[in-house]
Amino acid sequence: MKSKKISLILVCTLLFGMIYPTMSFAASPHEATIAEAKAFGEAMGTLDGELAGRTDRAANKINNYTLSMPKEPELISRFQLNKDVTAFKTNFIETYRIAFQIAYNTGYRTVNIDEYKEPFEDGSLHGIEAGTVQGQVSAMIDFVQSRSDNWLRAYNEFLSKGSLVKRYQLDREVAMYQSNFTVGYKDAFMKAYIETFQVKNLETEIRNKNSKLIAMTESIIYFDDEYVHFSLGAMETEMRTPLSLHVPAATLYKPTYFSVYKMQNSFNADNSKYTPVSSKYVIAVNNTTGSVELNKPLTLQFEYYGSERAGVYLWQNNKWVYQYTTLDNGSLSIEIPAGYYKGGEYAIFIDENFKAVSDITFSWAYKEIYSLIRRGEIADTNLFMPSAKITRAELATLIYNINSDREPLRTAVPVISDASALGAAKNAANYVVGKRYFKLDSKGAFNPNQTVTYAEVEEILSMMFLRTVKWSEVSGKMMTEKFTRSAGIANKNATLTKAEAAYMLYMYIK
Repeated sequence: MKSKKISLILVCTLLFGMIYPTMSFAASPHEATIAEAKAFGEAMGTLDGELAGRTDRAANKINNYTLSMPKEPELISRFQLNKDVTAFKTNFIETYRIAFQIAYNTGYRTVNIDEYKEPFEDGSLHGIEAGTVQGQVSAMIDFVQSRSDNWLRAYNEFLSKGSLVKRYQLDREVAMYQSNFTVGYKDAFMKAYIETFQVKNLETEIRNKNSKLIAMTESIIYFDDEYVHFSLGAMETEMRTPLSLHVPAATLYKPTYFSVYKMQNSFNADNSKYTPVSSKYVIAVNNTTGSVELNKPLTLQFEYYGSERAGVYLWQNNKWVYQYTTLDNGSLSIEIPAGYYKGGEYAIFIDENFKAVSDITFSWAYKEIYSLIRRGEIADTNLFMPSAKITRAELATLIYNINSDREPLRTAVPVISDASALGAAKNAANYVVGKRYFKLDSKGAFNPNQTVTYAEVEEILSMMFLRTVKWSEVSGKMMTEKFTRSAGIANKNATLTKAEAAYMLYMYIK
């Protein structure tokens, strides 16, 4: 029964997740029909396939989805598809069959594996659950008593008052369950103890200085810094506010503590490329997960006077990454986008080597192109030509520059027959071909000067993110955010522009 409830929840989640994104842009009735047909077909195929697979395995039948999959007349009758348009019926049945086969195999194999691992599978999870709780309790006991951070001492003291077997009556379980429980328990105790002790120790100091409880109302968190001066032998203090974080109303509903603080001795920390302007500042989310889901974007503002070449940078993937920065009178500000957020480390730097690109000022994708240039992911040449059609070599280079640090190539690269024609794009071509983002033609050629269609982009993005990606995800946001209509809406065989490529990759890989 529990499995069926979980399946229904997953199906509903899938259904809503697939339907509602299509509503975020102006789809035609035909496109909406196809999208709905595929969403409903996949949801129903997944539900029926999993049940059929589990049923067949429980009945000790062979794994053969074709014997259990409903025939087309039955599907038409069950879902009354003859009462709908042909496009809906065709796409529903096609998607249903694919989803049914996948879910059938998964359901069949899951039952098969569960029969073996059920008696002891949860031993480790139960140990982790119990060990996490006790690790947190033991950490807090030691912290309150002003003892040092020593998880092993605390663990041995806990066991000295009663073994795990005795405390959790493990002698009533099979030996493998006992073993898994014990291993999971100790590991979780260690992690929970260390994390609880260190976070509590750190948060005590943070909250003494600058922590604010954020709920549904509008809030501004100010970081006030104290400057010490000496005048005629007397010490004087001056308070300044180098940083503030604006939280709009309805950004959060569950009350959550946010901390904003400066890391001491961090001026020019982790950097040798840019001219430092500020120390490193940290935004911390003080809850059990260290993260939240933001309903609205936040605004992070720094006090600043000086060169227009300055920008706010975020520490990501062991390097400082430029964030699109707005320069105002006496301040720099950035937008922290809505969505999953776990805090971050920020600082101001001046890029003395940055060169302005003259032809992007009036481009609809100015923000995205400019940000990628400032990050060094687009070469800062005099012209970018945002409206030009992008070539395979140019798109490969852009993907390589943006993604290779995050997702390095770890596999062998197929032989590229026209490698001699790649020039400066050779490393990029090797990367995207090695990652299987790009395909070679039947002769093994990369064709660097060939333009890229929207259909090809869908394939590339789907390979990059290991899910089916449609151009409508990008074109919808272009329409709503930039008021720009993509040619790919009407013709998937049309070619992608350089501005669209920059916007697309910035959208997916911020």
